[in-house]
Amino acid sequence: MYAPHEAREDTVLFPALHEMVTPKEYAALGKKFDEIEHKTFGGDGFDIYLDKVTGIEKRLDIYDLAQFTPR
Repeated sequence: MYAPHEAREDTVLFPALHEMVTPKEYAALGKKFDEIEHKTFGGDGFDIYLDKVTGIEKRLDIYDLAQFTPR
């Protein structure tokens, strides 16, 4: 389920964004997102919460998304 989402980001969204903003503006956006992440979650918040969610998914036996993806 995530693969089509990621593919669209990589092939449509991010290339369009790169056409709309300068490399300097793009870098500033990345820095701003990092600042928001650190302020909101503390430290490297994304990785901290990713690990917590992964643990919960494993305990609930829903970690392997392939089991929910139509063939």
